[in-house]
Amino acid sequence: MKHLLLIRHGLPHEGHPTRADDPPLLEEGHAQAERLAQRLLDEGIDRIVCSPQQRARDTAAPLARLLGMTPEVIDGLAEVDRFAGRYRSGETLFAEGRWSEFVASPARYMGRDPAEYHDTVMSALESIANDARGTRIAVFSHGMTIKTMLFGAMGLYEEALGQLTTTHCSVSRLVGNGFERFRLLHETPHPTRVLRIESVNERLT
Repeated sequence: MKHLLLIRHGLPHEGHPTRADDPPLLEEGHAQAERLAQRLLDEGIDRIVCSPQQRARDTAAPLARLLGMTPEVIDGLAEVDRFAGRYRSGETLFAEGRWSEFVASPARYMGRDPAEYHDTVMSALESIANDARGTRIAVFSHGMTIKTMLFGAMGLYEEALGQLTTTHCSVSRLVGNGFERFRLLHETPHPTRVLRIESVNERLT
């Protein structure tokens, strides 16, 4: 049985002076990643994959170091903003009065085709699920990408993306055999704020 841990990156350095398009983590984000690594150390993780973007790589690094693994970069795990030229947090989009427009269609807002983005993300998820390597896999990715995987696997699309919040270093779990049937559990890093969702899917779309 496969057990995927879909992990959102830690707090990034928005407005980084030289890497505004692909920022590393802030010091606080690195601390979040270190705490997450300690929390996951005894999970029995036997494979680590991550987005090509720096904030996801930085978040994967502490766990990979502790487990003696090298994260495998998968392009399809990248965030919808990968080619936007500038990272903007949800808080920034809200302050700019653009949040509603963004949530209505994140891909279109970022100049991408929604169907192409959805298919790219779901293909990445399917390839990880169907790969014989690993049974407990840490997947380091991004908020919208993770929500696309979760809702896409349930047959829901962009209209559902605003209905789940993925905090920095939160973990969403997909458990099942070939994802013909799966169980979903979403956790925040804060024990007092945990959202649990149980769902069944007949096929990975």
